[in-house]
Amino acid sequence: MVKNILFDVDNTLIDSSSSNAIFYKNALEKIGKDTNKYLDVYNAIDFYEDTLDEKNNLYVKEDMLKLINQKLNENYPVQLIDEINDAIAKYWISKVLVDRETIEYLHSKYNLYIFSNWFYDAVCNRLKNIDYLKYFKDIFTSDKFGSKPYKNAFENVLKAMNALPDECVMIGDTIRTDIAGARNIGMNAIWVNLNNKPAINIDGVKMITDFSKLNKIL
Repeated sequence: MVKNILFDVDNTLIDSSSSNAIFYKNALEKIGKDTNKYLDVYNAIDFYEDTLDEKNNLYVKEDMLKLINQKLNENYPVQLIDEINDAIAKYWISKVLVDRETIEYLHSKYNLYIFSNWFYDAVCNRLKNIDYLKYFKDIFTSDKFGSKPYKNAFENVLKAMNALPDECVMIGDTIRTDIAGARNIGMNAIWVNLNNKPAINIDGVKMITDFSKLNKIL
């Protein structure tokens, strides 16, 4: 019996298209650096996830910064990551993908959680800024619990929820991290396919192309 729903954030709960990278300019401006490098910083951060593995998959600000500085031959301070988190919380909220009626319906039936590959404070502040934080029982992020799709991260989250895999459903847009990660631990999943990509056939996975279908699945 499903009791718990875990939501990814980026491009699941909230739109996070690459056009939002322009707000990285704000972070670079705050630390007095060349704002024209905002796309380079964005792409370097995007690569950070690929450096993680089963043993080492906690997000660490200093490690992320080290990668950025190495790739861009820069010497940015760790304040850059804090300013990026601030920019994301303030500006990456213009389009909420899951409407309030749907989230309230799910909140009335299930324990709702966030499981995001990003930093805790930024995720919480984003949810506060769209007035959605109140719907979620807890927030699981990769700086505290580890990163999707790694099995130990999902195990950490299940332990924190005091839940079994078959009591949970993971909702996310990314096959590799959200969907495959959930299935690897024995958790069912819902793939958010808003861009009409080719359908997949994975046992235990349902697909939605818009969030109005969630009410019929859950």
